[in-house]
Amino acid sequence: MRCMTIPPPPLPSPESSPRRRSADAAVSRGRAFVRGLVTTIWVAVGIFFAVLPFGQHIGNEDRGIPPTSPGIALAAGIGALLMIGAAILLVWRTRYPYLVTAIAAGIALFLPSTPVPALIALVSVLHRRRGPWVWIMTGAVALACGVSTRWDAQSTSNSLMSTFAGRGASPDEVLATLPWAVPLSVFLLMLPFVATGLLLRARSERDVALVEVQDTRQSAATLSDEVSRQRERQEVAREIHDTLASRLSTLSLHAGALEVNARESDTALAGAASVVRESAQRSLDDLRYVVDVLRDPAQAQGSRIAAGRTSLADLPDLIEASEALPGGIVSNVFLSDAAGCDPRVAHACYRIVQEALANARRHAPGQTVSLSLRGGPGAGLTLTLTNPAPEGLTPTSVGGGHGVTGMTERATLLGGTLTARTDDHGVFGIYAWLPWIPPVLTVTDAPASA
Repeated sequence: MRCMTIPPPPLPSPESSPRRRSADAAVSRGRAFVRGLVTTIWVAVGIFFAVLPFGQHIGNEDRGIPPTSPGIALAAGIGALLMIGAAILLVWRTRYPYLVTAIAAGIALFLPSTPVPALIALVSVLHRRRGPWVWIMTGAVALACGVSTRWDAQSTSNSLMSTFAGRGASPDEVLATLPWAVPLSVFLLMLPFVATGLLLRARSERDVALVEVQDTRQSAATLSDEVSRQRERQEVAREIHDTLASRLSTLSLHAGALEVNARESDTALAGAASVVRESAQRSLDDLRYVVDVLRDPAQAQGSRIAAGRTSLADLPDLIEASEALPGGIVSNVFLSDAAGCDPRVAHACYRIVQEALANARRHAPGQTVSLSLRGGPGAGLTLTLTNPAPEGLTPTSVGGGHGVTGMTERATLLGGTLTARTDDHGVFGIYAWLPWIPPVLTVTDAPASA
């Protein structure tokens, strides 16, 4: 039979199903489209308002609106070109909000231009940044709004400030309204953008708070479950220790006494008694390990608990013991750097082989068992154990029906696989693969893997 030397692909989870991935991709595309549309609208608005002051300063001879001074008109043209570039920079306002806001506000401070791109970028500053620089930028944008209002008052009668002084007011009359019109204009310009930024900030903080509350609740529920499981493990440990430890100790003592008494009279009986005593002693060691893990799972990786675990070096003794049983065993073990195998994998491999051999002796007594174990770093451990299972065989004992389930759980917990099946020729087989280095297990996994 061909051995598997690479891990099988993981089973698809509900979260990674094609339908779920398609839905997530559609949502992502929809959000990206909305963000792109909003950015395009903001850039268009910024370019429109960037050109507007230049048109005010050059006037309109056909409508009888004289231009301002040539120097101011030239400065307005330069400011319009620079502010168009600042409006295009709004594409990166969420990534570099400070930089974009500073550039747009600086242009509005030193040239006759509009503060609208700076106001749009200020929304991202208030939304995505924290600290004193947020309010420094807010003050700079407010100052830019005041300066832009002052430049607007020096333009012709079609300026924004002329609406405060009345239709057809002269530039002098417009300038006379500055003491009260400038603060009002700055307030009206800043209010919607600052309110939008603070609203988006409050919504983001609310979402973060909701996520933290959910995480806290989940952590509290997990901690409560862990405390409950720990209490159950301690109760199970007490029951196992009180019921099985004393019986195994008694069995070991009687087997030792039987071995001593039969050593001279019956060599075969003495050998059987020795096997019983050694098995009882090993069972006691395994029982102590399980009890320790149940009582203190946090130290499951520690040397005190792990010292009693079996490894790949114990497989020869297990195979040798099976060779003495009726039917025997045909083994083919080829391992590269067996000492470098992860202790958890080595222990699980030993237990799977032990349980598979026990099942074969129980359900197919007298049949020859074939064992193949190959592996090494990078390839993992590939285990195949087969035995004929002809009809009419009588099991030597009645098992609990959990052997294959337990072996499968051991392999799964370590990231491996295990299957059990009977082929068309009536041969029952255990086929398992275990990784050489398993994924990291959490503390709560330790009792299950024991």
